[in-house]
Amino acid sequence: MTVQTLTLPEIKKRLVSSFLSLTLRQILLRTIGFISINLVLARILPIETLGIFNIATGIISFFAFFSDIGLAASLIQKKEAVTSEDIKTTFSIQTLLVGLLSLTLILLAPILGDFYSLNAEGVWLIRVLGFSFFLSSLKVLPSVMLERSLKFKPLVTVELVETIIFNILLIFLAYQQFGIWSFSIAAFARGVVGVFLIYLIAPVKLGFGISKIALKGLLSFGVPFQINSVLALIKDRLVPLVVARMVGPVGIGYVTWSQSMAYLPLEIMNIMIRITFPAFSRLQEDKQSLTKTIEKTLFVTSVGVYPCLFGLAAILPSIVEHVVSSKWQPAVPSFYLFFFSAFWAVISTTFTNALNAIGKIKTTLKLMVFWTVTTWILTPILVHFYGFIGVGISSFIISFTSVITIFLLKKVVQVRVWDCIKLSLTASTIMAISMFWIASALVRDKPTLFLSVFIGALIYTSLILLFGKERLIKDLKTLRNG
Repeated sequence: MTVQTLTLPEIKKRLVSSFLSLTLRQILLRTIGFISINLVLARILPIETLGIFNIATGIISFFAFFSDIGLAASLIQKKEAVTSEDIKTTFSIQTLLVGLLSLTLILLAPILGDFYSLNAEGVWLIRVLGFSFFLSSLKVLPSVMLERSLKFKPLVTVELVETIIFNILLIFLAYQQFGIWSFSIAAFARGVVGVFLIYLIAPVKLGFGISKIALKGLLSFGVPFQINSVLALIKDRLVPLVVARMVGPVGIGYVTWSQSMAYLPLEIMNIMIRITFPAFSRLQEDKQSLTKTIEKTLFVTSVGVYPCLFGLAAILPSIVEHVVSSKWQPAVPSFYLFFFSAFWAVISTTFTNALNAIGKIKTTLKLMVFWTVTTWILTPILVHFYGFIGVGISSFIISFTSVITIFLLKKVVQVRVWDCIKLSLTASTIMAISMFWIASALVRDKPTLFLSVFIGALIYTSLILLFGKERLIKDLKTLRNG
């Protein structure tokens, strides 16, 4: 696979095409996953079973961050063309690292199972996920080359097929009372199918060998980037693993469910982050175009995320009562605490992504150190006094420090933050107040709940078109036409 140098108009054209492709497909992909885990399985499986799965995936996520040293991100961010030596060096080092980590996971599974009081099925789940982790690493090089070229359609196709296979198998096996083995079998099938498809759709000429020159160039960005990622891991993933020891599978089940509900709207933001990192990287020498692209990214992200986030907050109690199960009621307060973290993430993640893309990796590294230290100080203390809800309280407090990212980015480019979010924030607030009143007064079952969602969507869409139609049309035209 070759990657040509992209012109500014081509970057903008592919940016729009990638956003539309990712958005449409990711909505379907995340809807499938959300319905499967948060609604269907949350209803039929014990909380403890989902808690065990969350603990196992948390362990895998921890090891996954050590699967490379930022080489993949370096390939995407690199200004110059990617060489065969770059590809061979990245593939060789990553395959070696992931192979060792996967083997370590498989061997340590019984010890990890004892530490978290998992049953034999939970231990085997760790082993299967460890092997699936190795399979997933084989997809990295084709994925990176496609992302660098802003070609996301093949990637989304693979992810969509993987997700469908995983969730169909998972639900079927869960109904057949396979318990934890449902997750193990489904994860293994997903891993095998994913590797086969990515090389079928986007073959890359691989090889073994390490070039010292290529490695040195890639590490100059990769090491700080990966340290940043490891700190994010320690902040977001490792703390829950420690908390799991303190509150047990049921408590961690509540935490992960409420957090996943609050962070669900951020999938829209994740689409933008995935697209704009290579786009920002290609524009890093053109500050004027970069500024406009960041502002459009923040505007589009807030227009998509805030109504979903505020709408969920307005009707979550009704969702628990009429759709999921009352057994999840204790997790509702945590959702509202994680709500604020999701709200600020729209701004902070967009801006840290831009800083990373233009090479300001050391700046974001310092910020991540601050967030990590603060999280590790607050969370265990608050969990000790307030139980599992302490995780949400910690997240709530720390989320307000995200405002720092605004000042950091403005040292590089003058982005108008309030101008980008004021429309979506105002419209989302009005919509949420309306939905809350409707839910309190009228919702008695699933049909009336869906009716309240429809009315809320209608209110938001009307407000956006009434007060922001011209800007939406203008932004779409400028992006489309370059």
